[in-house]
Amino acid sequence: MKKIFLIFPLLLMMSCGYTPIYSSKDSNYKVISFKKNVNNNLTKYIENSINVLSNENANKNLNIIFDFKESVSVILKDSKGDPSRNRLTITIDLSLLDENQKSISSKIFDESFEYNVNDNKFNLKQYEKSLKQNLVEEITQQILLYLANVK
Repeated sequence: MKKIFLIFPLLLMMSCGYTPIYSSKDSNYKVISFKKNVNNNLTKYIENSINVLSNENANKNLNIIFDFKESVSVILKDSKGDPSRNRLTITIDLSLLDENQKSISSKIFDESFEYNVNDNKFNLKQYEKSLKQNLVEEITQQILLYLANVK
């Protein structure tokens, strides 16, 4: 009886029809080269995410150029003049070129987040680091959607 209860959920999970949302088999582009102005973990994350979905058999070859900018601006100060609320903004200017270096399209992706400033500088830096990663993940999803629809 116990064996039946163990086998039944496995059978249900095998026949659920799961298919990945993003797959390189479904992509219609092949990335030839990347050019970026900043080489850090965030830009490497974007590059790797795009490369994973690059299809070697695609008929559309792309050269990708992106300009990565991040900024932290003070939007509110306390009575002493110290910042109490900041805005973190990440902007990526993406340009797509064909194999002959002719421009196909370009688009600017922009995400921002407002947060309260913590007195503990170490915790503030860690929080900003996780915010940057989250914003880059959101922008990466937008870029992948954009690349899927480029004609």
